[in-house]
Amino acid sequence: MATAAPRTATSLPPTEESPALEVGALETVADPSRPDADPIVLNVRDLKTYFYTYDGVVKALDGVTFKLKKGETLGLVGETGCGKSVTSFSITRLIPDPPGRIMSGSVLFRGADVLWDLDREASFKPIGDTGRVKIKRSFRRIRAATERMAAIRGGGISMIFQEPSQAMNPIFSISDQVSEALLLHRGREVVQRLLDADAAKVAAQVAPRGGTAGPPEAPAAEGSETSLDAALDRLVWAARSADRAAALAAAADIGRIAGLTSIGTESYYTARDAGATLSDSGEEVRRRFARLKLSAFQRSYLRRELKRMELVEKLNGVYLEEMRTRAPRGRERRAVSRKIRALRYRTFYFGLWGIRGHVKKPVTTEAFWETVQLLEGVAIANPARVARGYPHELSGGMIQRVMIAMALSADPDVLIADEPTTALDVTIQAQILEMMRELKHRVGTAILLITHDLAVIAEVADRVCVMYAGVIVETAPVQELFRRPLHPYSQGLLASIPRVDEPTKRLASIPGAVPNLITPPTGCRFHPRCPYAMPICKEKRPPTTVEGEGHTVACYLYKGPVAVN
Repeated sequence: MATAAPRTATSLPPTEESPALEVGALETVADPSRPDADPIVLNVRDLKTYFYTYDGVVKALDGVTFKLKKGETLGLVGETGCGKSVTSFSITRLIPDPPGRIMSGSVLFRGADVLWDLDREASFKPIGDTGRVKIKRSFRRIRAATERMAAIRGGGISMIFQEPSQAMNPIFSISDQVSEALLLHRGREVVQRLLDADAAKVAAQVAPRGGTAGPPEAPAAEGSETSLDAALDRLVWAARSADRAAALAAAADIGRIAGLTSIGTESYYTARDAGATLSDSGEEVRRRFARLKLSAFQRSYLRRELKRMELVEKLNGVYLEEMRTRAPRGRERRAVSRKIRALRYRTFYFGLWGIRGHVKKPVTTEAFWETVQLLEGVAIANPARVARGYPHELSGGMIQRVMIAMALSADPDVLIADEPTTALDVTIQAQILEMMRELKHRVGTAILLITHDLAVIAEVADRVCVMYAGVIVETAPVQELFRRPLHPYSQGLLASIPRVDEPTKRLASIPGAVPNLITPPTGCRFHPRCPYAMPICKEKRPPTTVEGEGHTVACYLYKGPVAVN
């Protein structure tokens, strides 16, 4: 399949006698791959990112365009050095500046232009004929852009980095780092749950009692009421009897009755790890409920935090409105910022030594057990022990799972996974891919999966973009790409994969290497390595044409209508 010459939309092979159409002669039609019923959560248009080095300007991205729909997994595949990771960092505006700089294009996240006001952040002046450029930056505008991105990063667009061990701080525990992301994006929900918990009712039901606990009552029937005290007895008995299923069911009842699911998780692990006797276990679990009894000072601090988080959400809303309307709203922004500073100054005593630890203890404890719940969601064994540990104590697969839990802690609309299975063994790869598929269906997150492994793409992706030397050369549904690859580069990639049905077939390889992006080839960037290159390929960049339902390709071998972004 990959060794045959590409075919046009009319199934006729190109010949030297049939000249390619000029770009202007191609008919322009709408891309049929975009049904209006599917909302586009991420729309990247003509994205260009350059790196200014002493050797010259590296054109890492030179016009990348793609769309990502809600609940979809889009694969971005290509050789090492083709610009996949630069694409992810450009979308989230994490390109190190200097030397990198996003030059132009737009990244629309739910209508908000992430790159709004980009052209006013820096000016460029060539230095003679040296090929170098002098850049004059407006740090005030760059700082404003960084503040605007805080409204999108994490909660809107989250990212799993290629090297999770380097993305995590080795001096902080796992719970510290995951709970930081949780409180930053969902802190208001955490604080509100603590304030709404009926501590008096809970304390009355779980008052410590003497004696040795006997066998518990039978579990309550589905939909029937059960007391918190009875659920605790069932939990302790099941934990000491090593009946994990019954213990989890009892812990779920505890969380439901108390109105705080984390207290059920905490009760489960406390009962499992408590003393050897039933009475010791029961008393230890009951003592843990004391954290729900908030002092007046703690309640005052939580109400202050709730007000501050509401103001921060309002400020983020102003930033998003700026990016949607592309108009500055400095007066509203400054007004909300003044309220946040005034609230902090009026309640400065909450940050004093000796007071800070007391008032923050309910929040930190609640965040720890919610972190344990997140780690349970990514199938980490013994999550309470892992949460207390540090990154260097975990294996590569475990750290990858922690990164996924951290990225999904805010329920983002878009998850960018930059080679999440790199350097992991096959068993762990399969587990992580299956977990990402389950999380996508459960949370509804759209995933941009970046990888060089076509086997991973075939396993989890819905659509795939093939990238070469900073440009997208082909986009298609994943089954269509494997059945009918059009671009010669896509055919070369597929021809290099071993096939089970042809075990004796000699694997093909693409001659040459990825070009130097300081001086990229003119016209089509693949033409020096393409066996079907024509004279026009060296002169003009081929347009992206529609060659089927959702199938587009940038190659002069095909003569379909030009795709509209």
